[in-house]
Amino acid sequence: MNRLKNIFTVVAAGLLLSPFVACKKLLDQEPINSPYNNVFWKNQRDAEQGVAGGYALLRRALTTNNEYDMNLSHFAYGTLPAFEFDDYRQYDLGFLVKSNGELSTANFIGSYLDAYHDWSPYFKVVTQANLILHYLPGIPNEQFTESPARTRNRLLGEAYFLRAYSYFYMVRLWGDVPLVTKFDGDPAQAQNVPRTNEKVVLDNCVEDLKKAISLLPWEYKNGMERAVRANRGAAFGLLAHVYMWKNFLNKGTVATDRTNAIAAVDSLEKSGQYQLLPAASYPKIFRGKTAEGIFELNMQVADGEQQVQKGFYYSIMKTPFIQNKTSKPDVLNKALVDRLYEEDDLRLQYYFSGLKAAEPEKIVICKFSGPNRENIYYKNPGNFSDAAVDANLILMRYADLLLLRAEAYADQGNIGAALKDVNAVRIRAGASPSDGNGDIRYEVFAERTRELYAEGQRWYDLVRTGYLATEENNKFGQSRYNAEGWKWPVSRKLFLNNTVITQNKFWLGKVK
Repeated sequence: MNRLKNIFTVVAAGLLLSPFVACKKLLDQEPINSPYNNVFWKNQRDAEQGVAGGYALLRRALTTNNEYDMNLSHFAYGTLPAFEFDDYRQYDLGFLVKSNGELSTANFIGSYLDAYHDWSPYFKVVTQANLILHYLPGIPNEQFTESPARTRNRLLGEAYFLRAYSYFYMVRLWGDVPLVTKFDGDPAQAQNVPRTNEKVVLDNCVEDLKKAISLLPWEYKNGMERAVRANRGAAFGLLAHVYMWKNFLNKGTVATDRTNAIAAVDSLEKSGQYQLLPAASYPKIFRGKTAEGIFELNMQVADGEQQVQKGFYYSIMKTPFIQNKTSKPDVLNKALVDRLYEEDDLRLQYYFSGLKAAEPEKIVICKFSGPNRENIYYKNPGNFSDAAVDANLILMRYADLLLLRAEAYADQGNIGAALKDVNAVRIRAGASPSDGNGDIRYEVFAERTRELYAEGQRWYDLVRTGYLATEENNKFGQSRYNAEGWKWPVSRKLFLNNTVITQNKFWLGKVK
């Protein structure tokens, strides 16, 4: 198939999401339909659909996971707890960070939060990847309609990438997680798997990504697949993020973590495949599939994948972008915005609307919709209430990776190299170049917040840099940070079928 639109249609119809999902009992999955696999995995079309199933499962994991029908789990993890809002509809998440360890048990036993504690959606992606890696090598060459070796390698590379991405995502949330790297044809008889040390899991991510890099091409089959299917650039980008998280876990004691992260971003830069688009193109970046996109999930209306009248992008939209929609609970952290941005920074006009409003709830984050509604799809012309924000879920983009490299340089003490990357992003935004007079590590962190505001990144930046313990009036606190209180609790339901996993230590006695 030439377009993910067609592939995902098959997934949405349910062909892939039930017979293909299998894993250990601890992951709370249903056993696979083994006879079905015996008649599947016969040709290239089957393989393409199997890989598409992996992307569909990842999309589901990042856009569901709660009971408010807001479809925002990615942002509930990366944005809402990160002080980018003063208030929001998912009020219960405030308990996660607005306390210096003084949490009552009642705060976290409610079912309204339990879905966020559940890693099962991400293990479904892992299971799908393991399934692909098990069956795809056995498809005969004559069953491929395109170059067998090149096509098989590309699909295997995507499977390695999807597995690495899912594990990296889980490590940032829960730390240690069960490491499952083999397909099990009889999960009903499988033994439960304990949690594996997070550093070991990340080492496995590195190995998967190195394999993906060796198998994936730089170029996409066609423009419609750009950034929404993993290529070599996506693997290098994720590899840089993995190494910087390893640098955090290793407390900066392993110099190669930083040098390897820098080398990964260097490979992106040298490929010539990516660029910072002009500031006027900010709305296009979030629409998706641009030269700045490295990895993103398709959310476009034309492909039937957008969340109409729901989802994070829709929930933060208000009048005048969507008629008669006030969304009072979604209140931007105006103090943070005022502290971060200079008056000449073009991101103020492209990212936010109504900054001069007397009522803070009238301020709108418009970076995804576009300040002039460029990315809003109105189902009925003239009716501004029935709408969808026609923008992809951006998971990695070139500016993100340049600033991640700047962070690695700053950790090395290489101020000149860090400033070069920071100022490339600032100059694109029309902001004055930084002169480096001050704490370069903090300047990089602040620039990442400016550029990536509300993109689901800041929570991990706060954790990785340690600023979570000191930022935002010290609401989180050093003692809780030191106790790894930034990790999420493990869902209660995961313990029902697995007696060998354990709760994260900070949450012992706080969740039941």
